[in-house]
Amino acid sequence: MVHSPPPTSHPAASPAPQRTSPPAGLSDLHSHVSELVAQQPFAVHWQIRALQGAAAPQTRASIGQGDAAQVASFSTRKVSLLLACLALVHRGDVDLDQRLLITEEMREGVQAGIMKNLAPGVELSLEDHLRQMMISSDNICTQLVFEAIAQATGDSLQWVNDYCSWIGMHATLHREIFPRSGDLAWHHSIHQMTVTTPRDQAWLLELLGRAAADDAVAAALHLSPSLCRFAVTLMRQIHTPLLGALTTAVGFAEKNGRGLRSLSQVGLALDPQDTAVAAVAVFAEQIPTELPTGRPGRLAVYELFAGIGRAVEQWHMRQRPTQHSSPSLAPQRSENLETTHGETTHGETTHGPIPHCWKVLAPSTPPQGEEAPATAHPLSGAGKLLAALAIAEAGAEDPVLLRDPVTITAEDRRAAAVGPLRTHTGELTLCLADALALVIATSDASAALALRRTLKRRRMDLPAAAEEVIGRVSQSLQTLERTVITAEEDVHDATGDLLTGRSSPGDLVTLLTALAQAGGLQNPAASSAPHPPQRPATGISHTAAEQVLGWMAGVFEPTGLAYGLPGYGPRRVPQWSVSGLELRATPAVRGWTSVLITRQDPVGAGTSLAVAAAHLPHLSAAGQNSTLSPAQRLGALGLGVYRALPGAAGRTDQPARERVT
Repeated sequence: MVHSPPPTSHPAASPAPQRTSPPAGLSDLHSHVSELVAQQPFAVHWQIRALQGAAAPQTRASIGQGDAAQVASFSTRKVSLLLACLALVHRGDVDLDQRLLITEEMREGVQAGIMKNLAPGVELSLEDHLRQMMISSDNICTQLVFEAIAQATGDSLQWVNDYCSWIGMHATLHREIFPRSGDLAWHHSIHQMTVTTPRDQAWLLELLGRAAADDAVAAALHLSPSLCRFAVTLMRQIHTPLLGALTTAVGFAEKNGRGLRSLSQVGLALDPQDTAVAAVAVFAEQIPTELPTGRPGRLAVYELFAGIGRAVEQWHMRQRPTQHSSPSLAPQRSENLETTHGETTHGETTHGPIPHCWKVLAPSTPPQGEEAPATAHPLSGAGKLLAALAIAEAGAEDPVLLRDPVTITAEDRRAAAVGPLRTHTGELTLCLADALALVIATSDASAALALRRTLKRRRMDLPAAAEEVIGRVSQSLQTLERTVITAEEDVHDATGDLLTGRSSPGDLVTLLTALAQAGGLQNPAASSAPHPPQRPATGISHTAAEQVLGWMAGVFEPTGLAYGLPGYGPRRVPQWSVSGLELRATPAVRGWTSVLITRQDPVGAGTSLAVAAAHLPHLSAAGQNSTLSPAQRLGALGLGVYRALPGAAGRTDQPARERVT
């Protein structure tokens, strides 16, 4: 199908302008970002465009380095895809309310997003598919966005490419509907992939930011200002913010891109009135899988993105540029972990020792470490693990329970403080097992609230059922004397933890040990025997353990103790955890409890397994200019635990002592 060219002539339809020397107002920002980039052991291409003032786009100030380099787009392509789809909505050719069905075939090879872990047959509106495409970068939803465009135009890729040409993104070329990045080698070619440049991406974002309040610019994007504001809103809800991770006065509407050797982050910096003040595009290339210290290379990139976002905020606020001090994630034994003590607010330390406990389950004498393992702390993330065990045990007795329908309503979404489903528009019905999988994988509070309603219809007392699990483990292994369930989580400002109460790192390690042993993680051959014991000496049934471990293996964008584990792209070391809120600060969060099971590959006789638990106390409002800190601090500990495994890749026997702040 031949697509109509832009109906009007406007500067927005021109190519992205060439950048010259840094303007005076941006020279400090240019120096600051250049210094951050120069410290990295990988290539960085970037552009930042200032949106303040009344200058025309062609004369508006911009800075950057290597911003004309054509690079693999990965999921940053979804910003132009979003706008190309909304242009069809604006024309009346596509309806945001149209329903699109997720099929089994669409799940094959999908790495990104949350829909791949749900049973096929889920039907969402196009609007909700767009939401998940931007919030969780869901590649099943992205396929269905392309399908909606194809229904309207006959050729979805051509429509998106035409759209990019119309608005001046002349170095951007969409070649794929679904890139199978899991099949790629680290050294892959980009010649058959969707490509773009930082200049094109910053240009697109500038137009989007200005179009949200300017009819003429919106018209040049073939959109209305309201549709542009809708697009910005979706980008503000990203599940894993990085440009905005360290900012307080400036927010970011952003989108990430994830490859094997490439990571990227593009976004609009927004002031407190939601006015766009800058467009940012950063692409990191040739990222080493591991740094000389043993840190995964991706972590240095995450910190760079956060540092650039903070630099943009300081520029906008006219503050003196400062270097943000990030903790090192060099390999370290947890018993050597040092911390500095910080101020105390509301009875909780913003900096200080992390109460934790870990041990390696191995045939030989296992290493272990601890710091105040008996410290009682709020569940703060571990409630969902205890709830999952209780529900899985009930499901082992009555398998119909896990197939019961769970309907997420508008009321559930309004009460939810976190979760990728809380912005959806219509009711969504899932089976109970899938709803709980979402809670474990994403802390989705709306799914947790709906799940609780289903359990009440079943007359299941969730706190009492969780206490029964605690009692059985206490009788079988070791008394969980500091673990107490007090109630279900408050429905107001819910964080998806399902239960409230307290525990300790030592108790949680005992629970994880029971779970790992019951699930056969050390001896998969024995666990796959025709008749494994249903409730071995651990106090947890094999069936329930397998179910819970399956949920824990599907955590989306792991943080906490799993944040620093080795790996790149979809290739990570084996890990079982629960979703945490370390990257998504909310007033309802009163600390971060993280749990982890990990082991080396391949699995064989005598496989060693590491289990760990830690609690990081709440950061006060005064200390929340470092929302990456919980993930970084817990991630440092998790990496040290993994390195303690006998035979773990890159294990360091005598790690350096690092100061973590």
